[in-house]
Parts: sequence; C-alpha cells; structure tokens
Amino acid sequence: MRINDPLKDKVLNAAEKRMIAFGYRKVTMDEIAGDLHVSKNTIYKLFDGKDEIARALVQRLRQQLDKGFSNIEKADHDPLRIFSDSVLLLRKQLGPWFEHFFREIPVELPLLWEEFLHFRNEKILSIHLLVRKGSKNRVFRQVNASIATEAYLGAVKAVTNPRFLEQEGLTFEQALDAVLDIWSNGIVKPKGDHAAVQN
Repeated sequence: MRINDPLKDKVLNAAEKRMIAFGYRKVTMDEIAGDLHVSKNTIYKLFDGKDEIARALVQRLRQQLDKGFSNIEKADHDPLRIFSDSVLLLRKQLGPWFEHFFREIPVELPLLWEEFLHFRNEKILSIHLLVRKGSKNRVFRQVNASIATEAYLGAVKAVTNPRFLEQEGLTFEQALDAVLDIWSNGIVKPKGDHAAVQN
C-alpha cells in the first residue's frame, strides 16, 4: 500500500490545483488523470471518486493548518503576535479555497462542509485562551475573554459564509482583514478625530 503514497499525493496536488482554480463542480476525473498522464482507472484504485478526493483535500488542509498553528505557538509567547500570525495563517491558507471550492461544497458535499465548520470553530475558539493570556499580561484591554471570543467567532462565522462573501463582493482575505480591524480597533473614532469631523 505504501508504494501508492507518492501517487496519492500527486493526485491530490493535481486535484487541488484544479479545484482551487475552477471549483469542485467543474473538475472531472478525466482532467485530473490527464494532468498526471495516467489512466482514470489508476486514480480510481486510489480514490472511490471525486468526492473522496475532495474529502482528502480538506483533511490535508486541516492538517496543514494544525501544523501551522502549532509552529506559531512554539515560536512565540507573545499573545498578540500569536494572534496576528494565526490570522495571517488562516488568510494565506484558506483564502484561495474560498474563491470557488468552498462556495460550492455546502451544496455539493454538505457533510464535508459541516466537518470543516466544526474544525474552523474549534480553531477560532482557541483565541479565547489567547485573549485571557493577553488580558493577564496587559497586552490586551481588560475585557471578558468569553464575550470577546464569541464576538470574534460570530463575525468570522458570518464572513466565511460563501453566500455572504458573494453577496458583498468580498474575497475571504478582505473579509477577514475587516473583522480583524474592527475586532482590534473598534468602530468608534478617537475623540480627537470625532471632534475634527464635527467642526
């Protein structure tokens, strides 16, 4: 079985490239096989079909994110730095997937989408510990960590909804940047700026 591992990776790499560029629906097994110069039957010996390839891609994405978050936490002890780097990782890793693939998965493979949402929520909730640590170290304001986390989680849930992104004409990266900006800076102008606008 191990002899097939390199080919499995090649199949996933080819499928990832196509599904990020064109989405899940339009990509065919024939195209993936053609990219690799192998027969479609060869791919079917490794994966039952396109849906299993999609599941394997999401699983691999989750593993990459887990590894990335772990490396960030090991590299730095500053809660603000960990938070910023974690958001940047999400932006970099997930951004390309939302253009096409994750816009279609809720309809095409709803169970896979539910699994991904559970994983996403799990990762975002880890921010609760960061906020508590940041408040304790006085890096963040003294706020209720649970409320701050839920506010952030709610905003990210909303903006990572493919329908919302499409409706607002936003990319995943733009939406995530806006959430981070509002969450960290608020929406009220500093008093000096407010006074200047009134005058």
